[in-house]
Amino acid sequence: MIAERIADQPDPEPACPICATPDAPRFAVAADRLFGIAPGIFRLYRCPSCACIFQHPLPDAAALAAFYPNEYWWTENRKCGLSHALSRIERAYREFVAWDHVWFLERCATGAGRSLLDIGCGSGTFLHLAERRGFLPHGMDMSARAAAAAREQYQLQVRQGDVGSDAWHGCEFDIISMFHVLEHLPEPGKAIAYAGRLLKPGGSLILQVPNVASVQARIFGARWYGLDVPRHLINFTPRALEKLLDDAGFSCRLVQRFSLRDNPAALASSLAIGLDPIGRRGRGRRAHAIVEGALELCYFGLVLTALLPALVESLCGRGATLWAHARRAGA
Repeated sequence: MIAERIADQPDPEPACPICATPDAPRFAVAADRLFGIAPGIFRLYRCPSCACIFQHPLPDAAALAAFYPNEYWWTENRKCGLSHALSRIERAYREFVAWDHVWFLERCATGAGRSLLDIGCGSGTFLHLAERRGFLPHGMDMSARAAAAAREQYQLQVRQGDVGSDAWHGCEFDIISMFHVLEHLPEPGKAIAYAGRLLKPGGSLILQVPNVASVQARIFGARWYGLDVPRHLINFTPRALEKLLDDAGFSCRLVQRFSLRDNPAALASSLAIGLDPIGRRGRGRRAHAIVEGALELCYFGLVLTALLPALVESLCGRGATLWAHARRAGA
């Protein structure tokens, strides 16, 4: 039905949602490759000024919520047997690759304050590791299932709430992080302003988004995993992210372009979307535990193979992930 609705509409000439430049040209038409649960096709446009790639028309809130399967947020399988063993291995892997998030956090946390709020915390792996490094972790996620998993698996202070909610009303934090959140929002500027209201004076804002100016993105185009149509509504370049922060009154202190967790995996999943573990769970096509283990092993081997080229593109300044450390201008 979405496809019919789009087909009936004349070609729009949308303005960029980041810099308001009009008449963005068409970039691609794409479908939901990862899960296949969103019907129809979706139009993507590239801004001629800041070069961000955005979806137009935007889905309404109800349609957007339906694009996320329950399995989008990882939870540990605690049943006995091979499935439990595989889940434990995946948990160990997730914690290992999330350490670079914690190291980046430590580079940004130059002051004495250690209170941390992770918006879009998922099932809490990053917060769990940050707590082990002496931070005071707090989390928020739009998914009640993810928030419950973070509390159960890691005993974290996590509340359910969307950007703009009063989940942490009246609290202030030294550091607020949003890893792979902004690209999911129709108005990311409001998320920056929301985080700013929860930051202590002089506090740090840490952001991470896919980089559509990366080598990966240029090679794969609309089939790049980092676009994740239709869940990613706005996809950033360094220029677009800096523009967003500047308009919100923040200055960007540091940008890094490699993520051990995300860059190799984005390349691997772009090459073999059918092997992606999140995608396989979200499609609901679970095989016998032995077959699942073999698929996981194949995917892990592909990620290892992708590690070197993902690192090289990052060293060349064209990595698949943008990290930003921002503070209010003048702070």
